[in-house]
Amino acid sequence: MANNLNYQINYTPPVIAPAPKPDPDAPLFASEDGLVASLSSQECIFQIKRNGDTHVMTFQVLQALDQCREFRSLDEHAARIESTIAGLAGKREDVKRVLESLIQRSLLVSDQAFIERLIQAPRLAQADMRAVFIRACDRPQQLEHLLATLTEYERRHRAGRRYVVLDDSSLPASMNTQRDLLREFARTTGCKASYIGRTECAKIADKFARAQPQAKSTVARLLMRDAHPQAQRFGGGRGRNLATLLSAGARLSMLDDDLRLPLRRPEYARDGLDPNPNAQAWGRFPASMDDAFSRGEEFVADPFALHLESCGQSLGAVVQASYPLERMALRGLNLGRLDALAEPSRIIATQAGSYGSSRTETNLWLYQLDAESRADFWRDRAAYQRNIEGQHLCYAVPQACVVAMSNFTSFTLDNSRLLPCTNPVGRGEDGLAGALTRYCHPDSLALELPEAIGHVQETARKRSDKTLAAPPPRVNHFLRDFVQRQFGLFRAEDPALRLRFMADVLRDLAAANVPDRIAHLREYLSYARADVIDRVQHQIEAVPDAPVYWQADAREIVQANAKALLAKAPPRLGDWPDDIDDAGCAKALAAELGDLADACEHWPALWQHAAEQGEKLLSAV
Repeated sequence: MANNLNYQINYTPPVIAPAPKPDPDAPLFASEDGLVASLSSQECIFQIKRNGDTHVMTFQVLQALDQCREFRSLDEHAARIESTIAGLAGKREDVKRVLESLIQRSLLVSDQAFIERLIQAPRLAQADMRAVFIRACDRPQQLEHLLATLTEYERRHRAGRRYVVLDDSSLPASMNTQRDLLREFARTTGCKASYIGRTECAKIADKFARAQPQAKSTVARLLMRDAHPQAQRFGGGRGRNLATLLSAGARLSMLDDDLRLPLRRPEYARDGLDPNPNAQAWGRFPASMDDAFSRGEEFVADPFALHLESCGQSLGAVVQASYPLERMALRGLNLGRLDALAEPSRIIATQAGSYGSSRTETNLWLYQLDAESRADFWRDRAAYQRNIEGQHLCYAVPQACVVAMSNFTSFTLDNSRLLPCTNPVGRGEDGLAGALTRYCHPDSLALELPEAIGHVQETARKRSDKTLAAPPPRVNHFLRDFVQRQFGLFRAEDPALRLRFMADVLRDLAAANVPDRIAHLREYLSYARADVIDRVQHQIEAVPDAPVYWQADAREIVQANAKALLAKAPPRLGDWPDDIDDAGCAKALAAELGDLADACEHWPALWQHAAEQGEKLLSAV
C-alpha cells in the first residue's frame, strides 16, 4: 500500500498598498551618505560622511535608509521600503514612523534643508581681472575676425579691458601680421594691448630662469616651442602656461583665435541651476554656418562681466544670487552623488558652449545626446551625414550646471591661488589642466553657463572617419585620467605641496620596469575602449527605433573599439608613432611622465615668483 504524503498550505498574502502618485507639493527627502561598521548581529554604527556624526541603528533600519538615497517624497520612500524589504509588507504606517525618526536624527535630509545648507556659504572676495589672453598660431585671418568682434564689444560696452595676444606662430609673416592687427585694435579701441611672440616669450622665460635657476630647463619646455623635444605636436598648452604665469594672483579670460563674440543663448535655455551631475549633452544642428550664427538670442550684456560675476565666488553665493536651485530639480537624484553641491565649493572656472564649428577632434559625443537633440541630429539621412562632421552646430547646456573639472577651454579662470600648469604639447591640454586643478583644489568647480560663443575653424574638417575608427586616446587624455585616479588620496591643504606629491607619483610609474609600464598602458587602453563600448551600447539599447543609418554607425563605433580592445598590438597612445613597439611605448611613457613630473615639481615656485611680480611682469613685455 503506497504511503502518499499530500498537504496543502492556505495563506492570505499580505496586502501591499499601491505606490502613491507623486505629490508635486510634498517635500522630498534623501539619505545622507555614510560609513557603516557592525556592532553585533543585529546592530551597526552609521557615520555620516559630511559631518562625522554617528548613529546606532538596526540592520533593518540601515536597509531602509539605503532605499532612500534618491530625493523622493516620504510616501514614495515608504512604499518602496514596504515592497522591497522582507517582513514589512502591509506595515507602511510603521515604516513612515521610522522614516520620520530618521528625519529627526538628520539622517534623511529634505530638499529645502539641502538648498539652505548650500546657500549659507559666504560670499568671497574676488581677485582683480588681469587681462583677456588670446592664444594665436599662424592664423592671421582668424585673429582678425576675433579682434573685429572684440572691437565691437568694446564699442558697445566701453569696458576698457586689457588684451594680450600669445602668438605661438612659426611663420615670420604670421607674426608680423598678427602684431600689426593687435596694434590696430589697440589704436581703434584705446585698450591696453600686449603682443607676446617668440622674442618676448624668450625674455619672459629668461627672467624666470634667473629667478629660479633650478627650473631653467623646465620653464623653457613649458613656454617655448623650440625647447621641447616634441615641438611638432599641437602647442596650445604653451599659451595656457604663459597666461597662467602672467595672471598669477588675479583672474583672467582665455580665448582662442578661432572664437567669435557675441555670446548667444539657445532657444531651449532656462534660468536656474541644473544639479544633475550626469546630464546628457544638448545640441542643435543648423543647415549652414549662417544659420548657426543666427540661432538663439544674442546676449547683449557684457559677456566677460557675466562670467566674472561667478568666477572665484563660492557656489552657494552664486546659487543664491544668480542661478537659483529649485527643490523639484532634485527629484530622483542620489544625494551621495551631489558632492559638488556643498558649502565649501568654489567656482574656479567658467565655461561657455559654442555655435559654429565643433570644438572637438572627434564627434563621439554626438552619440550620447538627449532625446530632443538626437532627433534633430538624425532627422533625415542627408542631415545626419552632414551633422556627423560637425561643420556647423550649436552646443550649450539648457541650464547653468557645475562639473568637478573643466574638460575644454575655460572662458574665465580664477588664478588668485595657484593654478597648475599643463603639458605644453599635445591636444587635450585643457582637460589635463582641469584635472590638475581639481587635484590641487578639491573644492573647486567649473560652472558652465547656458550661453555659447562662436567658433569658426580655419578649414572644414572631416571628423566622422576618426569617430568611427576608434583612435587611441592621446597622451594628455592618459595623463588627465591618471591624475583623476589620484583624487582623494592626498590630504595636504597647500596646492603647491599637492603638485610636488603628484611629481613623485608620476616618477614612480616612470621608474617602473618595462613589463609593468606596458601592462599599465594595456590596462588603461582596455578601460578606455570598454568605457566607449559601454556608453554607446547603452545608447543603442535605449533607442531601438533609431534610424538604421545611426544604428549602423553606432554599431561600427562599438565594433571598432572592440576590435582595438582585443588586438594584440603595442599599447600606443595617440601622439606616438604608428610603428612603435612595446619597448618603445614603455620608453615613451617614461619620458611623458618624467616631463610632467618636472613641471609639477618646479611650477609652484615659478607661479609664486609670478604672483610676487604681479602686473609688473606683464607691463615689462
